[in-house]
Amino acid sequence: MSDREAVIAANQAFYRAFESLELETMEAVWLRDPKIVCIHPGWRSLSGWGPVMQSWERIFQSTFEMKFAVRELELLQNGDLAVVLCEENLTQRGYDGIARSTVLATNVFERVGQKWMLVMHHGSPVMQPAEEPPLQ
Repeated sequence: MSDREAVIAANQAFYRAFESLELETMEAVWLRDPKIVCIHPGWRSLSGWGPVMQSWERIFQSTFEMKFAVRELELLQNGDLAVVLCEENLTQRGYDGIARSTVLATNVFERVGQKWMLVMHHGSPVMQPAEEPPLQ
């Protein structure tokens, strides 16, 4: 498997972990290190294993189901670091019903041995344009 294929597989594993709503599955894709960073849409930056994993636990506790359609827009890799820029089209079901959103995400992976581990996730919401008023 090429580095490119391995990074894309690691990125896909992150979204499968997200959809699983299981903390242990999410923990398996992240590097267990104090330098990890996660910025959820609308949240402040979280650094370190404890705060990042606590954020996933909070998200998973308030959600019944998440489904992603992810499109990789760009992949940059240099040595043991890789960056994936992708578009997340998310449908989620929670206490407030069903919500759909689009998020641009930057996922940074570090190669540890033969495995690519997530070290940073940054999600930025994409604002949906207001509907145009009908022409008269």
